[in-house]
This record gives sequence, C-alpha cells and structure tokens, in this order.
Amino acid sequence: MWSNQALISKLLIVTATFLSTVVAQFGLGGIPLQPASPPVLTANKTGPYNVGVRQDSYMSQSRNLTRYWWYPAQAVNDSTPFVSAGGIQGESVLNAPVDSSGGPYPLILFSPGLGAYADAYYFYVQNLASHGYVVVSLEHYDTKSALPTSDLPLRALAEVYQSEDQGSDAVEVTYTEWFRSTQFALTYRAQEIKAGLLTALLHISRSSSPFFGAVDITNIGMSGHSLGAFYTLLVGGGMPIFCDYNMTAAELDPDTYNITEISPCAFPARHNLSGPFELENATIKAIIPLAAPMFIQESQLARAASKMHVPMMVLTGDDLQEESTRTPQRTVYENSKGESYWVMVTNTSHYLVGDAYQLNPTFSLSLPAKDRAEFLGKAEVYMTYSAAFFDLYLKGNKSAKLTMKGGISSPYLAEFDYHTSKISKKVPQ
Repeated sequence: MWSNQALISKLLIVTATFLSTVVAQFGLGGIPLQPASPPVLTANKTGPYNVGVRQDSYMSQSRNLTRYWWYPAQAVNDSTPFVSAGGIQGESVLNAPVDSSGGPYPLILFSPGLGAYADAYYFYVQNLASHGYVVVSLEHYDTKSALPTSDLPLRALAEVYQSEDQGSDAVEVTYTEWFRSTQFALTYRAQEIKAGLLTALLHISRSSSPFFGAVDITNIGMSGHSLGAFYTLLVGGGMPIFCDYNMTAAELDPDTYNITEISPCAFPARHNLSGPFELENATIKAIIPLAAPMFIQESQLARAASKMHVPMMVLTGDDLQEESTRTPQRTVYENSKGESYWVMVTNTSHYLVGDAYQLNPTFSLSLPAKDRAEFLGKAEVYMTYSAAFFDLYLKGNKSAKLTMKGGISSPYLAEFDYHTSKISKKVPQ
C-alpha cells in the first residue's frame, strides 16, 4: 500500500501508546487504525449474482495467514451484510451457500498492497464475484508487520520524492528497512502467492469443500494492488527480473543508503532463483495490476515488460502525488507483448480501490478533497473495466469487447487506451 507521508507521521506518534493498550484488529502494516464505526457503506455490486464471503487460512513459511473467498451465493433471507475488519459494509453475506447454478466459475487470485488487510478491497472483489468469479484474497506477512522508517533524513527524502510526483520512490524510501530486510519482499511474497493458490486449489478439489465442482480451475486470473500489483506482474504476467546487464556499484550494494538505487539483483533472494522467469505461474491467463510500483531498475523495465505475453489491464489513478508513479506503469503497458489496456481514473489516489482506507474517517483526512469526492462514480470505473476484462479473457464473453475496445462514457475516466497483441494470441472471437 502506498503511504501518504503526512498521515504516516501522525500515525507513528500514536502507535506505541496504542499497541501498549490494545491488540490492533485493523491497520496498515504495523500501524493500527481505528475501524470505521459505525460501518461505512461501500459501492454496490453491478453483477447479477448475490455474493458470499468465507474466511479460512493457509500456511506459508510456517506462518498462518488469513484468506478470504468471495463467490456467487444463494440468497439468504434476513441476512446481515458482512463488515470487514476496517468497518466497511457491502452486500456480501458471511458463509452464504455457494450458488453453483452458473458455474463452474473462473478463479481470480488477489494480492493486497503492502500492509493492507485481505478484506480491505471490499467493493472491488465483491463486484468480481457478482459477475460470476470466485475471488481468493490473501493476507501477507507484511499485513501486520511492515513499518515505515523512523529515520528522519529518509522520511525527508521520501517527502521530496512525493513532491516531485515520484510516489513509488517515496514509498520505497518510506519503508526502507522493510524492503531491505525482505529484499523487496522476494523472501516471502511470491512464496505466499504460490502457497495461497495451491492450497486453494487443493481445497476446491475435495468433495467436502463448498466450492467442489463450482470452480473452473482451467481459467485463472490474477489481480493485485500496489506491492501486490508488482507481484501480479512477476507471477501472473511472467515479468522477469534480469541480472545480466552492467550495474553500478550502488545497484549491486544491498546497503546503499537510498534504496531506490538498489537492484533486486543485489540480494540473495534473487540470486537463489534459477533464472529471471522463475516466479512466473503459467496457469494464470489474464492479469490486472492496480497501481504497481516498480522495483525493477528503470533501464531494464521496458526489456522486462516486453517478455510479458498474457492479456493485461493496467488500472490506476491520475493523482501525480498520491498514486504510484505513472511513467513506469506506462512503460510496462506500452512494452508488453500481450493484448493490453490502460485505464486511468480521474482525481483518484492510491487508496480508492482499498475502500477500507479510502473510506476510513481518520485515514481519509490526509487525502486531497478532490480524491475523497465522488467515490461511487470512480469505483464504478474500477468495477466496470475489471469485470469486462476478465469476462473477455477468462470467459471469452464477446459482449465484453464493446467495453474493452470502445471504452465507456464516464466523467471519472481520465484516460483509456489499448494495444493489440504483439504475439499470435488474439482477442477471443
């Protein structure tokens, strides 16, 4: 999750006191946040299915991590809508029976941003489920552990980057110690994604599972936000991490003070991979990275993106200071070889798709007024395009081409662009 500097500074002041008196039930990494109370309503779903939500857990590297399932559900009379850990309420019902009438449904794996809770993207995942998908959202190691730096010069440097519209560099510097110690999350993120997916598929295969026979495991998509979007590119998109080029001393030194100068190639976690493509999961057929920061060095980004063949939609906000840096995202879009789309939402910060943060009464105060306004209209852009994209590439739904090729008319759509496949794979006919 991208981090607003003013808010981080305020939260750090109260963190120690808060943690000494109460166990945090919601937050951003290791920083606790008071959930919205009373619950705040998020955007309504746009699909025809009722939605259920179930919670279980999975293991990765001896850690027990939470996992949420969002799915088409049977109607439940007199049901109370599920309220997320952040106090967001939608239309989903906890443990509602699976509606298998329209199945089997494609599976979508969702990886949240740095420090973000697995249920913090209520409207986004609920809406996909309402269009006939089973969405599996993963908690990660950083959800309750990642902390921003307390190093004052680094925090000052992060503020400079943010003022220069370099949001991705700002978040790298803000979380310097975390990214250095976890080697840009290479020590755990891809491993958790692999474990979360494999154990989900195992669960689905059991006759005792409520999802038995209801999931089409031959059509798997992936989406993620922020750090989760970067790993969506690596795992779902097959974007490689090349280390075969001439690097500067700063790039190769894992202790370089300014972490934005360091290449992933400086760390053992990259050395231990068998090659640049090892993180790719070839079973994933389409991806939506939501505002990905790029930890691959700028000189190698176009080259890495050119090795991506899966259909992709880059979906991001247009706020230059409150969103992941635009130019690297555009570089990935323009150089990818698969059918690709570029969707940018007007007056939108990094947090909008994570409604548990965007709608949090405390957290949202740090955002510009223009980014807080018109939440429902902006959320509709996210919902319309994400559902249409997966309908086209996971279901082969021809009617979705009207949205994906012609765009939609919305005052909240800042930019829409697409390029055809640069390889043999074409849009479904």
